[in-house]
Amino acid sequence: MKKLLFLAILLFGFFEFNAQSSYLSKDERLVGDNFELAGGVHIGAFDCNQTTKYPYNLGAVFQFNYIPDVTQNWFFGTEIGAFYASGKADDYDRKIKDAILDFSFYPGLSFPLGSSYLSEDNPTVRLKKMVHARKFRIGAGFTIAVPLSVASEGVGVNTDIVKAGFGFSLRTSFDLGDRLSLFANASRIGKDLDGLGFVSSTSSEPVLANEHNVTYYYKLGVVWYFKR
Repeated sequence: MKKLLFLAILLFGFFEFNAQSSYLSKDERLVGDNFELAGGVHIGAFDCNQTTKYPYNLGAVFQFNYIPDVTQNWFFGTEIGAFYASGKADDYDRKIKDAILDFSFYPGLSFPLGSSYLSEDNPTVRLKKMVHARKFRIGAGFTIAVPLSVASEGVGVNTDIVKAGFGFSLRTSFDLGDRLSLFANASRIGKDLDGLGFVSSTSSEPVLANEHNVTYYYKLGVVWYFKR
């Protein structure tokens, strides 16, 4: 009986060791994907290329990042947000009152900051540390801006020319902690989004279109990661 019990313990130990070895070999080959979801607020500037008194913008954003392989630096991001642009009247007594919805898609690179691994960390623990490490991210991609409301006012304002536009964005972010991140965006849209006419240096009368038919806007804000 003792021999049978000893043999059973030996067999159990062998299969348990074999199972653990298989488990670790699977972990060593594990390449995990992950996604991040965040929401936040921002302030910024709005420049439709016809005034030196830049209006401000104030809005909210949601950001989604998909990381196909957490052991690599690249990711795919999307951002959807809305903001209100306004400010003091310019030198020609014109004032911007815009509400804009924008959507961006961008590939990017993500660089972990201060992540450290211990010699005894198994592959699963290392992957978790990669996921939750503070990161610096940079991405560039495409943006669609859709006017929700345009109520700009003043001489030479023509809101009929304001249409949805397509353009490009540059996005950067820096994690302040495990959940909080600071971000900065710059976007160029190939449409006039405020309806204010361009005023030339040779005439005091504004024309009924933006000279370059382009809009720039910038965002600086913080987001909170609901999921990482």
